Amino acid sequence: MLKESLLLEGFELIELYRQDPVLAAYDLLNLKFAPAHRIILRDMWHKNFVIAVCCRGFGKSFLFATVAVLSALLYPGYRVGLIAPTYRQSKHIFLEIEKMYQKSPIFQAACEKKPTRGSDSCYVKFKGAPGSWIEALPLGDGTKIRGSRFYTILVDEFAFMPAKVFSTVIKPMAVVSRDPMENVERIKQQEKLIAKGLLDPKEIDEESANKILAASTGFFKFNHMWDKMKEYWKKIDAGDSRYAVHQIPYWDLPKGFLDLTNIEEAKSTMSAVEFQMEYEALMVDDSDGAFKASLLEACTEASNHSIELRGIPGAEYVLGVDTASKRDHFAVVVVKLGTKNQIVNVLDIEGASFPDMARSIYRLCDNYNVIRIMADRFGGGESLKDILALGLDGFDPILEYDDKSPRMGRRLLELCTPSPKWITDANFGAKALLEKREVLFPLPPSSSSDKEADSFDLVRKMKSQILNIVMTQNTYGTFKFNTPKKGMHKDLYSAFILACWGITKLRKEKEEGGQQQPVILQHGLVQPREIGGAYGYGYIS
Repeated sequence: MLKESLLLEGFELIELYRQDPVLAAYDLLNLKFAPAHRIILRDMWHKNFVIAVCCRGFGKSFLFATVAVLSALLYPGYRVGLIAPTYRQSKHIFLEIEKMYQKSPIFQAACEKKPTRGSDSCYVKFKGAPGSWIEALPLGDGTKIRGSRFYTILVDEFAFMPAKVFSTVIKPMAVVSRDPMENVERIKQQEKLIAKGLLDPKEIDEESANKILAASTGFFKFNHMWDKMKEYWKKIDAGDSRYAVHQIPYWDLPKGFLDLTNIEEAKSTMSAVEFQMEYEALMVDDSDGAFKASLLEACTEASNHSIELRGIPGAEYVLGVDTASKRDHFAVVVVKLGTKNQIVNVLDIEGASFPDMARSIYRLCDNYNVIRIMADRFGGGESLKDILALGLDGFDPILEYDDKSPRMGRRLLELCTPSPKWITDANFGAKALLEKREVLFPLPPSSSSDKEADSFDLVRKMKSQILNIVMTQNTYGTFKFNTPKKGMHKDLYSAFILACWGITKLRKEKEEGGQQQPVILQHGLVQPREIGGAYGYGYIS
């Protein structure tokens, strides 16, 4: 009798925890929550489809980890998937799970072993037959994780997840029932009762096992997340209790949760639109700078490529290079040339010396078939030119593309003189390429490589800098392109503009037929060589 009584009390306690996830998290995982966290946690626990647009610093990874661990603890055989545009972001959620494991003896006792990190997935396996399972996966284009099945899918950075991948890969992951045959029998019984008039279809309690819970910072309204939010609001207005949408600005968090000094600094250095999205959790119509966010988004949606850490054999590449002093950032944008030119890699290094910049460019030229390097003559380009010509550390020297001297080296470098007219032409030229979808941004990496994730994060940073640029006209009819506030970086933007100028310049050379230029061979002889449809100097090994 005592054993049965204890079992009964245990079942009752589990049922209580299943009804109140906040209490369960407090008792089982030693966690405490701000009021906003408690509200959203309860909705994510009791509803099937939730979107949470959170301010920076809210702790959406922590909230997702709580949902994942409680689901696996309280429902035997439960499967939870952690998905984000890059594997690194999925691992951020998994890191929160690891912290909970260290903090909770109950969590530890429920697992077969410690949370495990792998090159392609991170997972936690729980005891039992079958035992529950939590897994963090890389997304990429979805091909590597297609076929995975989960009862709850937690989608981080939802706004940055390609809409096509979400609809064709993520949503199908949630179609399986926890007990498929039991679900089949349940539906059959319901249909029989409805046919006999013994059950009103409105009284049917839909199975709530499968969930898709999404979170993100604010973004633009032309994004698929806004469409999904509007869809959910319509469902809510129609009385469907399975849906919820939350927007949590920084002022909804209790005093002391966020550092107000950091918020004030962000407000002073960010553009108004960027601050609204990042801290006020707003969905914004569009950016108001020289380059519209909708334009950049269209050049991402039209893409079918991702990051390339090494060049593809036979392909040709252009580098846009923004040099820097020790206080600034050295930035490089790598573009693969074609009918649709593709941004395939981005570098951003703070405080690099000129020799370090040169070494980075040497390595890029070894990794890619670079046919032109574009740099700003007055922004450090002249100093970089002198260093590149030395051929440091055994690398082949890099000279200006029109250097007619007998010096040995790869003739790749072109220095642009940033006159007001050139700045106007280069920016409008870049905008024209975007409008014609002739420069495309990469999709999330298809591998779990941290280096690819680094480059993809820098692509997003570059887009942010491009969006911040505002255009003003001077009395001479030309335009100035600058950041709206002092202290905002634009190194990646500058490298992007230079890379676009390189695309335009090489295309023009090709259309004009070009004049054959000599290539300096190792033995000093000269012969013409066609490079990418245009003629230029190149080092032949």
